[in-house]
Amino acid sequence: MLHLYSEKPISISLIKQSNKISVSFCNIEMKMKSCQFRLFHNYLINKYRKIDSSTETVILLLVKDNLNVSISLDHFLQLYNAVEIVMSKRFGLNTKRAKN
Repeated sequence: MLHLYSEKPISISLIKQSNKISVSFCNIEMKMKSCQFRLFHNYLINKYRKIDSSTETVILLLVKDNLNVSISLDHFLQLYNAVEIVMSKRFGLNTKRAKN
């Protein structure tokens, strides 16, 4: 396992045997293929764009069993930042953080 990002409470690792990316946050662990991780990144970008000054929590809809997870804004921003860093370092994607 290759750790791509590890700062509490977020951990993102590459599982070499299965070539999947493991994302752990807020007692949730997800394993995804690279293409799924990119889709997850796009999903987080769209959630990020909807944040305004009154936002306190962010609700994430995780695909398995239509699980809705409510996380604090702080944890969401940490998750978003971690995924951005991995997308930049691992996939060479130069992301833009500006809200549209």
